[in-house]
Amino acid sequence: MEIRDDYKFLRIQDAFKALHLHVNLIGVIVELNFSTGSDCSCMLKIVDPWHSGSGLPVKFVARTTQTLPRVESIGDIILLSRVKIVLINRKITALCNETSSSSTFALFNGKHGVDFVPYQSLPKFLIREQDKSFLSNLREWLITYKFEDGSCCFTPLKDIKEGECSNLSCLIVHISKVYKDRWYIYVWDGTELPPCNILVKSERLPLCVEPEMLPTYILRKFPTFGSVLRIIVDRVSEKQAIHCLQPGQHVKFLNIFFQVNMGLWNATFTPSTKMQYTMSKEMQVFSPQRMCGEKFSSRWNPIITRCISHSHSGITGVAHEDAPFVSLMDILTYHNVTAKFRCVVRFIQVYPQDIRKLRDSNGKIKLLAILEDATARIHASLYADEGEKFFGCDQSDEEALVEKMNKLLGGEEMEQVPRNPPWVQCCLLSFYKHKMDQWGSRRFRIFDTWINAS
Repeated sequence: MEIRDDYKFLRIQDAFKALHLHVNLIGVIVELNFSTGSDCSCMLKIVDPWHSGSGLPVKFVARTTQTLPRVESIGDIILLSRVKIVLINRKITALCNETSSSSTFALFNGKHGVDFVPYQSLPKFLIREQDKSFLSNLREWLITYKFEDGSCCFTPLKDIKEGECSNLSCLIVHISKVYKDRWYIYVWDGTELPPCNILVKSERLPLCVEPEMLPTYILRKFPTFGSVLRIIVDRVSEKQAIHCLQPGQHVKFLNIFFQVNMGLWNATFTPSTKMQYTMSKEMQVFSPQRMCGEKFSSRWNPIITRCISHSHSGITGVAHEDAPFVSLMDILTYHNVTAKFRCVVRFIQVYPQDIRKLRDSNGKIKLLAILEDATARIHASLYADEGEKFFGCDQSDEEALVEKMNKLLGGEEMEQVPRNPPWVQCCLLSFYKHKMDQWGSRRFRIFDTWINAS
């Protein structure tokens, strides 16, 4: 590609030598920081064909957050006029200061073949005819460009550590807003989050990080293998940046903080979190076909992708050893309300927790369990004859019942913490309670499953 250099824009490599000068620049946005609400500022990083390494930092200072750049997508193009090259934290930086200079900018879509109308610009900006050729050339260059910053290494979700920050290369699965103006970004990289120890004694564990489980029509857009991590966004400055994220995008987050609450992983942004450019083709390494391409059909649940990474402990047995394993997300998103499934799960909590209250007034076992695998949590009931089969104990043998329950929950006592429940196989059936609202009243029940004798 040929790009004429007889123009008034300075190449980024030359900007590093222009300390204290006002210059004009044009470049591709490869990294985006979050604005800080305290001083109405934000940072991003740009590259061009002559300087495509770590990029040139650009700091923006504005009178209000509304006039800060609102980048729609990492990989878009920014045109900067009369920005000053300065030192910030000992790094050469282009400063676009709306409050004290005539600096201005304009943002353009980075996709090839799109028009030359900026989707955001300051009032003082005027596009020139020659600017269009620069935009066109940069868009053409972007088709094959790959941003490489050797300073970054990325941690798969399977290797993250609680209470630590890491870089994450992932796919945006979904973005949603909930009460109190909090947002959740759902991300996935094809690997499974580490299973957590259960630290809660009596408080009922939630099924998900967000206040309520997402509706089935949204969950059907989720992968049915690998874990989907929730990134919690509740600071004003963070919300202003996430508008550039869309489901289906492959994004690299730098320096996000991982934590566990109620046995569920989540992540939050830190003051130093950044979003980095990536090519969509890099996401091919996470494709379901490459990681888990086996399909199956059965008389129970035809055509679901099989991908179970955990072998079960052998603590439980089932009457349907020929049935294929599925994930809990397969079950939640299955196209029929009623069906039968076989899965590998952990029993992370049961109710009632007092074994003496396990039977109802008619003497029948009545238990509600919270089951978990790498993809989801669900409630599943155990009742009457299926309960007797599950425990296989004489009604009066309370000691044997307690022993089996403790084995299932991963502790020597039901209320012991921390616990690390074992992986067990289990048969589940889905049913509905109300014919007029079958999906809304869909429930799950354990059947044809038992705890093996020691």
